[in-house]
Amino acid sequence: MRDSGIVDICTVLERRIDGQMPTKQLRPFEQHYFEDRVIGYGRQYAAMGVSQQVDRLIRIDRNESIKIGMVARIGSLTYRIDIIQHLLDEHNLKCTDLTLSRLEEDFDNDDD
Repeated sequence: MRDSGIVDICTVLERRIDGQMPTKQLRPFEQHYFEDRVIGYGRQYAAMGVSQQVDRLIRIDRNESIKIGMVARIGSLTYRIDIIQHLLDEHNLKCTDLTLSRLEEDFDNDDD
């Protein structure tokens, strides 16, 4: 059951205005119900081996349009999507696991 909440999947746009520093903005892409998953020892150990941190693992219904590098927003927290795995859940239903790392950077809202 995907009852942990709703995740907003966003693309990252870089806006350049003449004479100013570029700003990054999030553009909403899709929304999904998700289920929090346990981050296993193997996944955490592999991430540490390449100096990365795994902060969260979530499962959504199968979606093959999500790409690595997109951003996942859950409440007020923002995460980078680092790993995408398409698999079957315990009920033999197609699902997608997203491995997330926490982002501290601020994004402007996309008003377009």
